[in-house]
Amino acid sequence: MVKINAKTIMAPAAAFTMACLLFTYTRSSIRAARTNAQNQRDAHKHQSRQWKSTEGDKTKTRGSSTR
Repeated sequence: MVKINAKTIMAPAAAFTMACLLFTYTRSSIRAARTNAQNQRDAHKHQSRQWKSTEGDKTKTRGSSTR
């Protein structure tokens, strides 16, 4: 029979705690990375649309003048 003392309880408890912390950290890091990537994609799309609309306005202005 195994004697129950501080060493037999603390080592598995510490390992379980570290596993839980690692799991939580990993999940939150992945979630943050996905959120940041989505925000960057959205910002890039918005910037591209803004650039295209600005370029379209310049083209229309140049093309509409008569000489």
